[in-house]
Amino acid sequence: MALRLPGAAQRRVLALVPAVLVLLVGALAYERARSVVADVQEVGRSHAIIEGADALLTRAVDAETGQRAYLLTGDETFLEPYIGARADIALSLDSLRVLVRGEPSQSARLTTIKGLIPERFALLDTAIELRRHGAAGEATSATRLLAGKEKMDQLRGLVTDLQGRERTVLAERGVAEQRSVRNASLAVGAAAVIALLISALVNLAFARALMERDAANAALNEVNEDLEHQSEELEMQAVEMESQAAELEATAEDLRSTNEELNRTTRTAEHARDAAEGARLLLERVLENLPDSANVFDSEWRWTYVNPSGSRILSAIGIDPAQVIGKVLWDAIPRLKGTKFETETLRAVRESRVVDYEEYSPELDAWMENSIVPVSGAVMTFSRNITRRKREEQGSRLLSDASRVLASTLDYEKTLQAVAKLAVGDLADWCAVDLADEDGRVRQVVVAHKDEAKIKWAKELNKRYPPEYGGQTGVGHVIRTGQAEIYPDITDEMLTAAARDGDHLSIMRELQIRSALVVPMIARGRTLGALTLISTSTGRRYGELDQALAMELATRAAIAIDNAQLYRSALAASDAKSSFLATMSHELRTPLNAIIGYQSLLAEGIDGSLNAPQLAQLARIRAGADHLLGLIDEVLTFSRLEAGKEVVRRADVQLGSIVTEALTMVTPLADSKGLHLRNETMDAQLVTDSGKVRQIIINLLSNAIKFSDRGEIVVRSRVNGESVAVSIVDDGIGIAAENLDRIFDPFWQVEQRSTTRRVGGTGLGLSVSRSLARLLGGDVTVASTVEKGSTFTLTLPVKRGAPAATGGLQ
Repeated sequence: MALRLPGAAQRRVLALVPAVLVLLVGALAYERARSVVADVQEVGRSHAIIEGADALLTRAVDAETGQRAYLLTGDETFLEPYIGARADIALSLDSLRVLVRGEPSQSARLTTIKGLIPERFALLDTAIELRRHGAAGEATSATRLLAGKEKMDQLRGLVTDLQGRERTVLAERGVAEQRSVRNASLAVGAAAVIALLISALVNLAFARALMERDAANAALNEVNEDLEHQSEELEMQAVEMESQAAELEATAEDLRSTNEELNRTTRTAEHARDAAEGARLLLERVLENLPDSANVFDSEWRWTYVNPSGSRILSAIGIDPAQVIGKVLWDAIPRLKGTKFETETLRAVRESRVVDYEEYSPELDAWMENSIVPVSGAVMTFSRNITRRKREEQGSRLLSDASRVLASTLDYEKTLQAVAKLAVGDLADWCAVDLADEDGRVRQVVVAHKDEAKIKWAKELNKRYPPEYGGQTGVGHVIRTGQAEIYPDITDEMLTAAARDGDHLSIMRELQIRSALVVPMIARGRTLGALTLISTSTGRRYGELDQALAMELATRAAIAIDNAQLYRSALAASDAKSSFLATMSHELRTPLNAIIGYQSLLAEGIDGSLNAPQLAQLARIRAGADHLLGLIDEVLTFSRLEAGKEVVRRADVQLGSIVTEALTMVTPLADSKGLHLRNETMDAQLVTDSGKVRQIIINLLSNAIKFSDRGEIVVRSRVNGESVAVSIVDDGIGIAAENLDRIFDPFWQVEQRSTTRRVGGTGLGLSVSRSLARLLGGDVTVASTVEKGSTFTLTLPVKRGAPAATGGLQ
């Protein structure tokens, strides 16, 4: 269809269209670039918050681990991570506070975390002070540990919420970033096509205008020739020339005006053509400055344009970018046939819509995000390198899974095996862990690969060619220096230098090792071992990002190993303590049994009769010996419970008979203080250890008698479904509300001051009673009011299918 130019004004407007379009394309590209930069900054901030939260939680766990190790061993060395963690947590909180500024919900969570940290450290500090003052049992009581666990659970929940919000933001930003880049690419591509079409139309119009000008000039020449002929005739016919002179003058004026109009049209066309060429050059500059690869193909898949980023990618895969223009894509790179690129590209053309997809390129060792944009008579492809983002996502998942595995058990060799398997796949083809013993010897504890057969093969190879740990490079050197070693490209010369013999070299060549990375496993300033990652010919080429990820993974594994070793040391110390208590108790019981035996002989008059004062003194000796024997039994029971060695012997028993026996045993003690004992229990059938139930009831009755100076002590019971509750009610001094939980801590007593205490004891009776009750599937609880008395309740499970409780025992 021919393009008509009706007037000079319209032609000038048409000439300005390409320039305006170029300005709009530039403005759009600039705005999209600003948006992408802002998104990248926000993604970086979210990653910083997630990493900061991880560091805070890790240091909190370090503090708790160090505190617990100190409580178990009493060694001040174990407090070093605890002290360091407090300072690190404060720095982490300050850093996170800056990062979440402007986000009310995240700031609120961080404020809650900031308030929770002092509460948790207050519990830890209190336990440390108790341990320093010799109250180790109280410092490690179940109640205190449960309170600490609740604080840590709250802290983990808050950190999880904080990270969850940032991961949500990361996902939303990722989608927005992809959409922004895709829209920008579409807009720039569409604008480029439109500009090219408009430029073609303008050039066509200008060519038509030039043709019309040439035709007008030809017509003008013919008119001039006619005028000359007419002039000759007018000279011959003067009368006729005079009558036609005015008409000829008018015609000449019109011809001059037409000529001037044609000249102006020519100048306008030249200006429009220059503007169109400028628009094309500007569009090329925009594409050339794009960080993404851009390629343009015609309808026959011949290259018409490739930008510098695209040229770099072509060079990287061995294609000369200067030679591809005009060549068919599938002929220039035949290996693309049958790939996902071909499938998605043909689908975009077939469906006439933009197609976006991601794929990993082994040739480039990179993740690419490709956009296929079909336009009229052409296809544009844009490729963006997203390797960093993908590997950060893979690294985040790997570290998260590794942390979960490392926290699942204290058997660090099993957890190291699991972590190595996690690393195999996305991060490496081979993974190995070597640990250094206390004497400095290094041993390989883990070798991981996807193929179990290759793992067995690798272990046999290590037996044939044991690793050398004394070299200037490799695992041994990393363990000695604590410095990572990275080998981005493993050359054949390197394999030759490392081979022991020809067979060894052939085996290493068969492995097709491409890249390697060895990082130290450091915890509390000690290098415990090294983590080795190997990538084969089909894997990645290691760089700084991979090294940082491997260092973080190795550090977490090292901390888990260190914690397991500390825990084993603490268990050994606890076992030593229990063994000491058992030995000392046995040594004390031997002379004590002799004292009781000889006292019995003297009281029975074997060596002659004794008078009343002598018998009274012997009775005091026996009472003191029995009291000391009870204290020793309490210490032994506490030691067995703490070591988990207390044995339960269950049998069918009657609650009534157990309560009666217990009351009989404590009646002399109650009578000595003028207290009345009353039994209001209902009988019930139990399947339990009668000796331990009797010991619990005697402890609770003895405790009630010790702290009561008047009134009576009542024993009651009631059956509630599948449990029975036995309550001991007294009118004693009572217990303050703030001490109701503490009375069950080992060695804690209502009257703490040793110089003013009215009653004796080890402070283990209530702690042992509750532990025994829980061992039997029940519990001991208390309700008390100061100066009004206390009620201790023992809850035990009843035998299923037993008849209902009957009768009252008096």
